[in-house]
Amino acid sequence: MGIVYNAILTVSTMANMIFRRFCLFFAIIVWISVANASDSAPSNEFNAIVAVAFGRDCKPLLLDRIGHANEEILVAIYSFTRRDITGALIAAAERGVTVHVKYDKTSAEWKGMKQTIGRLKKRKVRCTEIKMSGEYARMHNKFTVIDRRCVLTGSYNYTTTASTQNHENLVAIESPEIAQAFVAEFNCIKDDAIEESGAQQADGTR
Repeated sequence: MGIVYNAILTVSTMANMIFRRFCLFFAIIVWISVANASDSAPSNEFNAIVAVAFGRDCKPLLLDRIGHANEEILVAIYSFTRRDITGALIAAAERGVTVHVKYDKTSAEWKGMKQTIGRLKKRKVRCTEIKMSGEYARMHNKFTVIDRRCVLTGSYNYTTTASTQNHENLVAIESPEIAQAFVAEFNCIKDDAIEESGAQQADGTR
């Protein structure tokens, strides 16, 4: 399968009043042509609107998209300790959005991660611990799918260090077709461990 990207790029520099710094924000309309390897196979074309954030602008972009979720949020994340992002997911769940978080077992041993997962489960947010074996060493994904139409992905982990110290990137892709590919990948992330939901954790059953 071949993928061809043709993009019209508009770049604007905006003053970030919160962090008192200048950042680049990109609005990109991307035409993506996906074709089978066979030259005779028909191609499917679809549009995607893409926003890009760097450094301290990653978290506001993520929080904005979570805040506008209406039906479902799927999160596959390696490290997750940031309290305001945790709060945003809990708020989404409380307004009726289905929220499911998958995270790596090794990172779950960290104190901050334990606190985050514990807080999510306490508020009935479904959380699944993933222990990789065989071909892969870690569940190192960093993506969120909103309402099966928007994907947020990049180097950005949902931590204080990533939010305030590291030079990270986060891309928001508005495209049901691309979102569906990430939903399929999310569903493939699994292991043989017992899956725990917030409700199971709350009543002590497995």
